[in-house]
Amino acid sequence: MVPGVSTPYAGSVNVVEPHIAHDFDTEMRALLEGLTTMAARCREQLHEALDALWSGSKEKMADVEASDRAIDRDEKSVDALVLGILARRQPVATDLRFLTAAFKIVTDLERIGDEAVDLARTAFSEPPDGDASRGRLQRMAATTESMLEEALCAFFDSDADAAERVRRTDASVGAMYDEVLRDAIASMSQRSAVATSVLNSIAVAKCLERIADHAANIAQWTGFVIGSSDMPR
Repeated sequence: MVPGVSTPYAGSVNVVEPHIAHDFDTEMRALLEGLTTMAARCREQLHEALDALWSGSKEKMADVEASDRAIDRDEKSVDALVLGILARRQPVATDLRFLTAAFKIVTDLERIGDEAVDLARTAFSEPPDGDASRGRLQRMAATTESMLEEALCAFFDSDADAAERVRRTDASVGAMYDEVLRDAIASMSQRSAVATSVLNSIAVAKCLERIADHAANIAQWTGFVIGSSDMPR
């Protein structure tokens, strides 16, 4: 039995043959393993991307790009598993909610991977107001990383409280983005020579804000799977 996922067919000999129920459990375990692998890779990729961003390391940038290709393969593999289970087993109730969420979550994970690549590729020069600007972005990055970590834990642990914390934190990341944007515009209006640096700061903040949004999406799908909220729009 997949943790947190019921199997209504198991033991229902009048509905389905026992060996089919066993096959269903096996397929659901394979799906959970694929999701876990993709989630771990995505989380590590974001961490490496931020290392590449702050250090300017081309080697780390190359590692992030390689990881993104692996995440793309993970997405295709998990999508194929979900579609195969839906076609063969016609699941209902909690199983169907889990499969629907998995199909959506892999898209969020893949897009987080894309944003991580953009972070790693950003030529982050010294920000116009020095340590203050870098400090703001680093706090935003740390919050976003924590959001992703908690969102993934909430999903795999079926933790509604953790999912709600992620959704609430998303608003604070949005506020940080607005702060970075205001400061960047103010710096650029005062000193046009720092335009490139300011635009890079905005690009970094925007990537982080989008990653936070995807983490919040994962949290919303967690609520759907465990029945504490309706299907996200």
